[in-house]
Amino acid sequence: MLITPAAMKHPEVEKIYQAGLITAEQRDKIIAHFALKDDGGNKFLAIVSIIGAVLITAGIVLLISAHWNEIPRGVKIAAGLALMLGAHGGGWWLREVHGQYRKTGEALHLAGSGLFLANIALLGQIYNLVSRPPNAFLLWWLGIAALPWLLRSKAQHALVLLAFGVWFGLELNEHGDWFFCDDARQILLYALLGLIYLGGGWCLRATSFAGFSGVTEKLGLLAFLIFFYPLTWKEFFGWNNAEFATWLLPALGLVALGLLAAGAKNLRALTAQWRWTWLAALAGMMMFMGTVWFGCWQIEAGAGPRYFYWGESWSYLIGTLALFVFCLLQILVGLQERSPALVNLGVAFVALDIFAAYFDLFGSLARTGVMFLISCVFLIVFGLYLEKKRRALMRQIKTAAIPESR
Repeated sequence: MLITPAAMKHPEVEKIYQAGLITAEQRDKIIAHFALKDDGGNKFLAIVSIIGAVLITAGIVLLISAHWNEIPRGVKIAAGLALMLGAHGGGWWLREVHGQYRKTGEALHLAGSGLFLANIALLGQIYNLVSRPPNAFLLWWLGIAALPWLLRSKAQHALVLLAFGVWFGLELNEHGDWFFCDDARQILLYALLGLIYLGGGWCLRATSFAGFSGVTEKLGLLAFLIFFYPLTWKEFFGWNNAEFATWLLPALGLVALGLLAAGAKNLRALTAQWRWTWLAALAGMMMFMGTVWFGCWQIEAGAGPRYFYWGESWSYLIGTLALFVFCLLQILVGLQERSPALVNLGVAFVALDIFAAYFDLFGSLARTGVMFLISCVFLIVFGLYLEKKRRALMRQIKTAAIPESR
């Protein structure tokens, strides 16, 4: 299926021109005829607007806090609600009525969503409600969950995903909760949550909200890599008979695997063989995390309390190798998907993986000194090679022709 004019964007026309399929004159005519705009400035404005929304919310909260004791209770509540509704109302007018300041309107909507959390905290403080932070963040998430779909806002969607992640993390650390995890192993749950986001993004590709897929996938993959990365460090883990719900990781793993399997068919830029390879790589990483979760790498210390230190089992080397291979596959998938984000993340975590392996080899002073002398040259040369390779991959993506269908 050919790309329709309605779906055509300025960067896509540039890619067609760079591939040599049209002349410079034809490119300019297409851009002028369909009034296509370069998204570079819009992206910059979006970033500035989001930062502005955060600063507006923080500024209002600080101003109110500075005069907290002098403000009557009713005025506090009325002011909080007025600011929240005013931010959303202003955002709606700028985006939908005026229509020419959509990014600024989106920033006001974000400020309104942030003020909703501030109002929850305000009511909790005024009426001395039960202090349980996860409940406040759950209420916040539920209150803003519908906004991305109503406003069709990627920024709001990212905020909803982050809000859910914050609530999830607070619940894991809430003592006495039904899935309390008082253990460093909770990073595995955050990594799985990232894979759930990634699978959800794949599934969104086939819906009318396909525009949300990109931010969901990028945020999910970034979270997965960040929270898997500690498994490559020699001295990261150390626990003793920790309290945690053993069923939680398998449950999240099944959800993640189900979403990834359901959404894999939407990776149309990949061949069937590559889809299965990419899915198998993700499943393999989950299986390795499962062995860590259930303590398969632990060392028994007699009949007394059981102590475990990650470096004693040498299993961090398996994690280092697994992350290295996974990132290489990710780079190849990113090339086929024509996704700079996948390639850049893969290259970045290859470098971080090598960095972790380098420090894991430290030992005595003499051994460490020899390691510095031998490996510093390798790290510098390999770092230059990685950067050169990354730039080449970026040029390959930019000059590649647009696929006939997505």
